[in-house]
Amino acid sequence: MDTINQRRISDVSFVIDDELNVSEGNRSFLRLFNITDPHLNLASYMTDTDSKNFKFFLKTFRQESDAEKEISNPYFIATIILNKQNPKNAQIQHKSCLFFVEFSELKNAFNVEVVELSYSKCLLDSALLESREYKALLQNFDADYFIFDGTNFKLKNTKDVTVSFQGGKEEFKTYFANNFDLNMLMDDSNQQFNAMIADCEKMLAGKIYKFLQNDKKLVTVHTVKTSTRNNATIIGSITSGEERGLIQNIYSEKKDGLTDLYNKKAITEIAIRKVNEQKNPVSMIIMDVDKFKECNDTYGHAFGDKVLTVVSTAIKEAIAGIGIAGRIGGDEFLIMLDKTSEEDIRNVTRNIRIGIQWSITAENPESVVTCSMGIARAPQNATNYEDLFKIADKCLYIAKAKGRSCYIIYKPELHESIVMEDCRNSNAQTPSEYYMENANEEFDILMKLNGLLGSKKTDDGEICDILGKLCTHINVHRISVFTRKNQAGRLMQAYSVISKSAEENMEQKETFLDVRKEHLMSLDSGEQSYFKYFQNGMLHMDNTNVLNTLDKTLYKMYIKANVASTLEFYDGNILICCDIFKPARTFKKDKIIFATLASKILQSIL
Repeated sequence: MDTINQRRISDVSFVIDDELNVSEGNRSFLRLFNITDPHLNLASYMTDTDSKNFKFFLKTFRQESDAEKEISNPYFIATIILNKQNPKNAQIQHKSCLFFVEFSELKNAFNVEVVELSYSKCLLDSALLESREYKALLQNFDADYFIFDGTNFKLKNTKDVTVSFQGGKEEFKTYFANNFDLNMLMDDSNQQFNAMIADCEKMLAGKIYKFLQNDKKLVTVHTVKTSTRNNATIIGSITSGEERGLIQNIYSEKKDGLTDLYNKKAITEIAIRKVNEQKNPVSMIIMDVDKFKECNDTYGHAFGDKVLTVVSTAIKEAIAGIGIAGRIGGDEFLIMLDKTSEEDIRNVTRNIRIGIQWSITAENPESVVTCSMGIARAPQNATNYEDLFKIADKCLYIAKAKGRSCYIIYKPELHESIVMEDCRNSNAQTPSEYYMENANEEFDILMKLNGLLGSKKTDDGEICDILGKLCTHINVHRISVFTRKNQAGRLMQAYSVISKSAEENMEQKETFLDVRKEHLMSLDSGEQSYFKYFQNGMLHMDNTNVLNTLDKTLYKMYIKANVASTLEFYDGNILICCDIFKPARTFKKDKIIFATLASKILQSIL
């Protein structure tokens, strides 16, 4: 008898890193793989696609903030292939599993618990129903689905398998119509819904039902049936956003050719109608791709088109059934959500960002594509389209000023005082006060450096004072200086200055330890591995996550030090590092130029 088939594996647990190396495993884990030592690489027991996707899932999960992890999806579905390594002596078994993942800071690894999806016949009927529910969803994967157990309906979402509704058929009809913005004034929609309920009560499945939305699109429901000896369940797989055709949808011919989203004219007309005429609560999201021009210049316009296609797909998947979207510029998008709660908005923005990262990394692992979003809500923030657009646009530029790769939900108490010009200093005419303030700061730093140039002996106090002023002016958290003035000729830390803003943030205290110092001391005399990404004696990295696919050792060094962005200068003897702690921010061009100038003078002094 095949003992594997008769054994339930839902109690299997193990510890794994983001390269799928297992370091610990409980007894059930050892029995499952028929081994005595838990140290193995799980990729050897998975398909190439599953292992690649699981690695990306773990790395993305590790990089999310604590706030994001509270609402993120901790589940991953994959198939374990047992006896794959030794097929001659045992039959190959495929086990579809749901992994529950939790990151452990203490272990610097992931705790994983396994829920088996392919249960055997000897298990309880309830477990079998749950297993078949997952199987049905794997075959009919959509954003939403409902379950009817003979009495009540449950509405769930496949992104995180959470229940958004539970109740009887009358309450379900009301919730279903509101959630998917159905036009229930149409007799056809009412008849379809009543027929679907009647068929579900009779446990009739394998049918298709179509409902018309208010924006002239269709919601389609496919039903399947799962059953055991004692229970039966109907599962309805829901697809939203299907076009009805040119005659019934006046906007179907107004699509953007590349992204298949609405073009600027169409989405603007729809948005105006929603805000100005229908007066329904809505959220407006203006989004664009960060540094899209640089992406085109680096990887080519064909890859740029691929990015726009991936972005549009991520948007469509994230807003399915709850909104519409259009492309209003080269890399700029307008999204209208029929939801206004912060939780709903955050779920959508998170799914867009994760969708983009997942798809782009699979296409080109070396590329890092992020997006920024500004969000305003009606009627809380404005009651007409023009004002709502201006507020959302303002929030987009605030997001970019904060370093990109983020979103800003407009809140008057936080953002009312921020004028648009303050967020566009790099793209628009800057007031004379801004020039004079920066010129005075730079003049003071240069005068102090000039004073040191003429002196025969450098004073540590003066050096630290200059570094502190430079730290504040270029807006970084820490500046560290390494020199070769030691017997071994290795780079040793000479100065390290923390900005006042970082000192005031108690949560950043752990980042004060300069892990770079330990790393440089462990290198051989050549140190080529550290400086291999420097160009003309300079390293400019707005997001150190890019090293995740290029150099694991350097990546782990920066992650351990909590350094998200860095600007470094090296002349062969002096290394000057300007660090920004998490989250990552973009260095402004004028600050990079001045930091380069100041570093050259410092290197000549030291």
